Amino acid sequence: MALAQNLELISTVGRIGVAIAWERVGPRPVPVDASHVPVSAEAITPDWLTEVLCRDLPGAAVTDVRTEGGDDGTSTRRYLALAYNAAGESAGLPHRIFTKSTASFGSRLLLGVTGIVRGEAAFYNYARPSLTLRSPTAYFAGFDADSFRSLVLLEDLTQRQWTFPDPMDNPVDRADAEDIVSEIAAYHSAFWDSPRFDADLRELEPTPQWRENVNRKVGFAKRMMTGLERAKDVLPGVLYSQREEICPALTESLALHTGAPQTLLHQDLHLGNWLRDDTGRMGLYDWQCVARGHWALDVAYALGGCLDVDDRRDWEEDLLRLYLERLADGGVQTPPSFDAAWLAYRQQTLHGLTLGLFALGGNRFEPELQPRGYTLCAIDRLAQQVCDLDSLTALAV
Repeated sequence: MALAQNLELISTVGRIGVAIAWERVGPRPVPVDASHVPVSAEAITPDWLTEVLCRDLPGAAVTDVRTEGGDDGTSTRRYLALAYNAAGESAGLPHRIFTKSTASFGSRLLLGVTGIVRGEAAFYNYARPSLTLRSPTAYFAGFDADSFRSLVLLEDLTQRQWTFPDPMDNPVDRADAEDIVSEIAAYHSAFWDSPRFDADLRELEPTPQWRENVNRKVGFAKRMMTGLERAKDVLPGVLYSQREEICPALTESLALHTGAPQTLLHQDLHLGNWLRDDTGRMGLYDWQCVARGHWALDVAYALGGCLDVDDRRDWEEDLLRLYLERLADGGVQTPPSFDAAWLAYRQQTLHGLTLGLFALGGNRFEPELQPRGYTLCAIDRLAQQVCDLDSLTALAV
């Protein structure tokens, strides 16, 4: 079985290499309509954008498109500046949009091979339109299964004076923390035990399968343990002494997803993925790790990763009660009791910690997922949460 999986992975890596080489040295594929995924932001044409943005606006057309700014990391990010004909202008179409793509070999290995971007496309195409959140909407989200490339076109929220603060300079106060759990409850309640997971959202994997897939294809456990050694100075001594128990405990925590109500999970709720709207209220973005599973995973990661340790200790019980109230407000007929929720919260802290350790454990050939200083700060908070809540013991209940 392992041999077959390794051969499949080698074959996939080869396909990605050939696809990228052809995209760079061969005739550049010209996207014709919305069924085609452009190879990068630079490959997007006015005709393709007309198909995507103007399909319900007779006579409207994109006349010019230019790439502007951006950066390269886990994904390739660019802005597009757009011009329209008179019909497009009168329709109020956006003059600037934000793009995310997997244009590089490294990003396709991490995000494409693991299927992460397939789930992100499903979220933007099918889940996001029905949600009321402080979060961007998409004009297009596509994944090409042959080349493993992907592209998402998002509204440019900076045009509405929304901001994306540096997480090292974005302190979270009590009102912010209440916004965080309320936003999580909004999308959790909307998809609580939803039949759509067997219909239009079937591309969203259950978290245990999502994790197993990532673990197998990118060597998660080995890289996570490398990150743990690099983070030794910020880890509580008691947790470092229990380091060999972390992976088995994570497996135990994932097994608990199977018997829990299934809901939509963001899964990557560290502070760097929270924005602020034009009034300063917090909202969530970057849905590339979306899956379905146990609600407590998102709540534990958000509170552990976003709050100062002392604030989290002081507020977490009240915030959990508020989350449960917001679930009921959102239509969940039988939210968990507080006692059951508190145990579940304690049992789901390892997801966030192990993702932080994984981010720190990469080699020089892999894209840096987050700046090192920020990653260490997040690991410090998340590791303290695991210890404060005695999560390893809670998983033995």
